[in-house]
Amino acid sequence: MSQVFGGAVLLPGETGNGLHASFETDADLVRLIVGDDEIGSWRREECDVSPSGNNSFHMVLGGEELTFTPSSPSAFAEAMEVPLAPAPSADTDDERPRYDYDAAIDEVIAKVKPLRNSSDEDEILSKGMLVGIIGVSTFVMAGLAAASVML
Repeated sequence: MSQVFGGAVLLPGETGNGLHASFETDADLVRLIVGDDEIGSWRREECDVSPSGNNSFHMVLGGEELTFTPSSPSAFAEAMEVPLAPAPSADTDDERPRYDYDAAIDEVIAKVKPLRNSSDEDEILSKGMLVGIIGVSTFVMAGLAAASVML
């Protein structure tokens, strides 16, 4: 049973909306059709399809490269037996640089200059309060950064 997928085709280096085209797939062949004309047909094993992001697919058909953006990316990915999105990079915890939070806090504290003389009795923030505020702020920022990396 063959399936037809409409969409847009771009050749390498092209930008814009692309050329309206259709891919017809069955168990053995993939055909590229523009209007009423068949541009080419290739055996499935001659077709290399990989996701390129933004619901588009990089295709190598018999040595020719193009980008296809189907109107139904998930159905096209399923028919061509490829994932819808590029595989995530191997970003393990071992590869991430370690951040020394204590050294960062000490560095920030060392650069902070009091607004008033530390011997004044009417000081707005004590050194302990300032260290606490900076420490809590650093941990909140680190938590937000970690959460954004996990998303």
